[in-house]
Amino acid sequence: MTRTDRALSWAYLLASFLTLHCAVVSARHGAPWYTAGLTAATLLLIGATVREHQAADERRATVVKTERAARLRALDEQRAIRRTADTLGHSCCERWWTSCGTQHASTCNSQRRTV
Repeated sequence: MTRTDRALSWAYLLASFLTLHCAVVSARHGAPWYTAGLTAATLLLIGATVREHQAADERRATVVKTERAARLRALDEQRAIRRTADTLGHSCCERWWTSCGTQHASTCNSQRRTV
């Protein structure tokens, strides 16, 4: 949760306590419509606070998934690079490479020499 999210959550909570206080004062002075309206506003503000926390959790989960996917993608790329390097490392001469591994150059010192 960022600082802005926290500040907004605290503002929602403070506003909900203020409206709840106003609802209680309205109830004491015999104003049922004001009491009902202010109670509904309090519930909406509490719901907004809960939603802010859920949104922060969703953002955090998305960041974690994205980082995990990036790490897995990087590992897959590293494996592919290693496989390619191994394949290229096993080639012994240009003739062997261009003949798909069936012929060797006369200067090739490889043990894979075909006769």
